[in-house]
Amino acid sequence: MKSHITNIALEMVQDNGLINLSRGELCERAGISIGSFPYYMGCSFTEFVSKLRPQIVDNNTHNVIKLRADPALRKDNILQTAIKISIKKGYNKITRDDVAEAAGVSMGLITHYFTNMNQLRRDIMRTSVKTEIPEIVAQGLANKDRHALKASKELKTKAAHIIANL
Repeated sequence: MKSHITNIALEMVQDNGLINLSRGELCERAGISIGSFPYYMGCSFTEFVSKLRPQIVDNNTHNVIKLRADPALRKDNILQTAIKISIKKGYNKITRDDVAEAAGVSMGLITHYFTNMNQLRRDIMRTSVKTEIPEIVAQGLANKDRHALKASKELKTKAAHIIANL
């Protein structure tokens, strides 16, 4: 049953994006009650989404198509969008406008989840170190960002090669 539910979730994400995945719709499609989700999956919906992320093949930014997206997924969508912009435009050059437009949300929602741009940049760097995105870690190392400096030696080496090839 676990793999069946996971496959349904992956199909839903492929069609509408992770931001639009809801526990209610997933349970309905899987033919289980919402309350039984933790029983079948052995974890909460939030934990399930965290485990699901590495299995997602195409992580394009999708516009929100439902009235109320799960707050954790909405915040994650904003962060992932900011990471993509940081790779292209530069970690220190992103703006709230850039992120809001690309994520299809208001600037106020960006502020709701990330009080200021320093907080968003901190989360971008933490996530980039955790998920090993050398393009952003390289920018952090060049700026002596404390989170980038905590990256693994291997990741720092990859980042250094990026810096050297600029």
